[in-house]
Amino acid sequence: MINQTNDSAQAPFTTESIPDHFLRRAWMEKNGLTNVALAERFDLTPSRVSCILRSGECPQKYIKILRDEFGMPEELLPERSREKSGPKRKKR
Repeated sequence: MINQTNDSAQAPFTTESIPDHFLRRAWMEKNGLTNVALAERFDLTPSRVSCILRSGECPQKYIKILRDEFGMPEELLPERSREKSGPKRKKR
């Protein structure tokens, strides 16, 4: 079957229609940055880095590293996630 939708009926292509995680990945690829390199710097696994970049949320310490050490543009940085507290100390 031939697509009979004319061009004016199709949504225009804009960069706003591209999800942020794709734009982050494109920037990383352009700059030769991999999940493995970030994982080593963040002291995380590459799969955890992938989850962070896909979700678009991470702790402030990782945002600071992305911005200050790797030069990621502000508009591509993930949002700050709620900081999770560590395990509570047992009272003696």
